[in-house]
Amino acid sequence: MTSDGTTGAPPRSCTSLAGRDAPWSALRDAVVAAPAGGRALWLRGEAGIGRTALLDEAAAFASERGMRVLRAAGAAPEAGMALDVLRRLVRPLLDRHDVLTDSQRLCLEAALDIVVDTTPGGLAVAAATLALLSGIADEQPLLLAVDDLQWVDAPSAGVLAFVQRRIATAPIVLVCAVRAEAASALDSTGAEVLDLAPLTSAESDAVLRRRRPDLTAQTRARLVREAAGNPLTLVGTPARPEHVDRTEQAPALAAPSSDRPAHDFAVRLDALPPRTRFLLLLHALAGHEERSVRLVIEAAVTAGSPAAEDTLVAAERSGLVRLHHARLTFLHPLVRTCLIQTASAADLRRAHAALAAVLPRDDERHATHLAAAVEGTDDDVADHLVEVARRRIRHGGHAEAATLLEHAARLSARLGARGARLTAAAHAAAVGGQPALATRLLADAEVEGVPADSRPLWELTDAYVRFESDGDLSPAVTRLPALLAGLRHRAPTADDTARTTLRFLLHLTAVFSDEPALRDALRTELPRSGAVARLCSDLWNRPTRPDTDGTRRLRRLVAALTPEEEVRDAWQLLWIAAALDSVGEHAQLWHRVVQRAPYLTQAHVDLATCGDDYLRGRWDRCLTVSRRGAHTAREQGCGLHERLFRLTEAAVHAARGRQPEAVLERIESWAAKRGQSYVLRRITGIRAVHALASGADETAYALAASLTPPGTLPPQEPHFQHVFLDLVEAAVRTGRRAEALRHIAAGHEIRMGDIAPRHAFVLAAAEAMAAEGGDVHTLSEAAYAMPGADAWPFELARLHLRHGAWLRLAHRPEEARAHLLTAHTHFTRLGAEPWSGRAAAELRAAGTVVARTRPTEVWQLSPQELRIARLVASGLSNGQIAERLKVSPRTVGTHLYKIFPKVNVASRAALAHAVREAYDR
Repeated sequence: MTSDGTTGAPPRSCTSLAGRDAPWSALRDAVVAAPAGGRALWLRGEAGIGRTALLDEAAAFASERGMRVLRAAGAAPEAGMALDVLRRLVRPLLDRHDVLTDSQRLCLEAALDIVVDTTPGGLAVAAATLALLSGIADEQPLLLAVDDLQWVDAPSAGVLAFVQRRIATAPIVLVCAVRAEAASALDSTGAEVLDLAPLTSAESDAVLRRRRPDLTAQTRARLVREAAGNPLTLVGTPARPEHVDRTEQAPALAAPSSDRPAHDFAVRLDALPPRTRFLLLLHALAGHEERSVRLVIEAAVTAGSPAAEDTLVAAERSGLVRLHHARLTFLHPLVRTCLIQTASAADLRRAHAALAAVLPRDDERHATHLAAAVEGTDDDVADHLVEVARRRIRHGGHAEAATLLEHAARLSARLGARGARLTAAAHAAAVGGQPALATRLLADAEVEGVPADSRPLWELTDAYVRFESDGDLSPAVTRLPALLAGLRHRAPTADDTARTTLRFLLHLTAVFSDEPALRDALRTELPRSGAVARLCSDLWNRPTRPDTDGTRRLRRLVAALTPEEEVRDAWQLLWIAAALDSVGEHAQLWHRVVQRAPYLTQAHVDLATCGDDYLRGRWDRCLTVSRRGAHTAREQGCGLHERLFRLTEAAVHAARGRQPEAVLERIESWAAKRGQSYVLRRITGIRAVHALASGADETAYALAASLTPPGTLPPQEPHFQHVFLDLVEAAVRTGRRAEALRHIAAGHEIRMGDIAPRHAFVLAAAEAMAAEGGDVHTLSEAAYAMPGADAWPFELARLHLRHGAWLRLAHRPEEARAHLLTAHTHFTRLGAEPWSGRAAAELRAAGTVVARTRPTEVWQLSPQELRIARLVASGLSNGQIAERLKVSPRTVGTHLYKIFPKVNVASRAALAHAVREAYDR
């Protein structure tokens, strides 16, 4: 029996990788524990630091343990090929149809282009992938090894992120290697990140002593100094020691340490025979290690440079590639990069032409290689690229389509084709959430000349991009009404793309501004719109209309939509749900369509989701999503989204009584210059909540009343229900009960309770808040009894506080204490300290002294759950916790699945932070 509880040989060590004991231990523990539960790990570090070597060790160890190993790698030349990495990762498993339902099998086959004429959803593809992996892993545990995650195409990365968050209970280990400088832009949720530090001088010296025992001490010292702890630089120096001795007096490498491996590879590539180097160039352009030698050799023959046996031998002897089972494997991804960057333009074209010749026409790489082989222009190849781009758009690959369309434009010789295709590329980039790229493409299209029939799309795309990138409403205000009038005289199919963009932008800008021209244009367009568009317009532009009945209408619409209609109307459905505070109810729909629906990016879904988290009291998760979303939006050049994420973050801080003014002032200045009335109203609402939390009741009333004057529910305030209770509570606190009652009467007049469950609860809570005498108790109990009342913990806690305070004054202390304790518990869970302090003061007045309560005392964790939470906070992995508690890692994962919602967090890091906050203060 070995130390890990298994029979057989002693545990595999990692002695060949100096300085990597800690990450190797984590990898080994994950593999050993795989049968009991899955785990995701990221190996993060600079180029040449040893990420791929650790992946190799993990794959070898997993194979020895009887796991099935699936490998794939991202590559910069193919990062634009949607689902390319997923295709290569799961291809060996697709014959196992028995573990999938028919719909799951068809979904995967459609996504991977095995069948055509179907458009699978993003969530459906991810769910089918997880089902396939889990079904096979139940028979034989799986190790998924993904190298160069930073170059994995976006749709594949999305599927991997989905799997990464859900493998805790499956016998699957996912290990991803990622460049340190690119990791922050990727989703690491659910993964344990292992940072690979540079080797110490002693570790570097030990590596050279073992790998190069013939070197002199002086040579070793110089190499250690120049390598700066980068293992690949150490092992990638010229193979012959006499060459090193001859260059001992040469100056040190001038490149930064992260570039030194590339410098060394370039030197070694220069020494290769031309035929060998061309063979490796073909391999680099062909894609990935699983490409067979046969394909590369066929391409070499086509190019007039056939590879003999000595060509392959020379390639392997260079140490830059390994030849194993008829497959060539690069020593490091930088070798591929160096080959491509240092090749002549003529050789690149010749290699691309050869690869295109041996690939079938329906393979997307055929088109891209063919295009790369063209010198000058070629309209036939450009048309082929456009065809591939359209296919990418049907699969939700707008960003990839933008790249293909741009290339098609550069290859076009026909008059007007360049400007038209650059405009189409800009539109695809904008729809795909890449405003910076879209801006450049629009400028390029102007230089080339935009033909008349593409001008409406150019104008609309420009207005959309300027709004998304910087919140600039002026292009929409000046252009949209005229463009709408022009499109009405065209047949519906003449410019459907422009028409769809126009409707989207009209809805968007009519909400964010108070421009009458935009609202008039939207009303003019509505008769030609469907039921989804009409409901969307009602809720955002006429939210107080008596016959809205929004929740039931939305449910009926969603139930009746075909898959194609779901995709077409996804963004409007999301807006409807956001207006009704029911985003979470339809979460599966957003996951299903987000990767393929026009105008619906992950940023839009995240904005709506973190807003929903705020309303439902998941404030820590709301902050996490908001901060991540703001960072991503800034990186992508989406200034509007960045500020909207910051507003949601500020709302949490305001409700917790923390001062968000500095952030609000910056956003207010930005919004005022751009006429962003919606953003300005949100800022006012956030300030009102902060004033209530801080006890500044007069200020809170004035702010709330400026948005919705007592008795008035203006249509330009689509989220009037968000400030409804704030106004009533502030009015009651400041002795303005008549104003509060007038506001409540206005809510009844528009049948506010029929719009959505949250609207109904807010109205009932406001009635109880403004009541007097015994009605306080009666109406409060009625509000508590409403279906789903506990979904809104912040408002619910405020009502319990008001109710408990009234009961105390009515000399009913026992009943008062029950409600005040409930309020105190809710506020403490939310981290709303001023509110919990107010509840504690009322409890003391009712005869109950409340000690300073740790959050862990109200999380309602069992003793075992609390132990696991504290061990997570100490930095232990699931496997280590399992060993400490004498349980299985699967049991630990199950406990964590229950702990996260109780603590109101969504990740191990957030749980660790919450526990440390609770016990260290």
